[in-house]
Amino acid sequence: MRQKGVTQEQIDEALESIDDESEYRSAFELGFKKYNTMSRLAPDVQVRRIQSLLARKGFNFAIISRVLKELDLLSN
Repeated sequence: MRQKGVTQEQIDEALESIDDESEYRSAFELGFKKYNTMSRLAPDVQVRRIQSLLARKGFNFAIISRVLKELDLLSN
């Protein structure tokens, strides 16, 4: 971002504005979209694909697990 002319102060401010709940909502929306395209696949394949997608997008394990639980793909 700095190469694009964004100052460190602007970067820090943007990162501070992201709270856990908004990050979760973004991950859930993305995971739900993917989930809707895989209805004919086995649940383990669905889990792997959603995990991979969300990990590539930079979401942490706790957020990914929460999304999978909300989609009823993980127990507990």
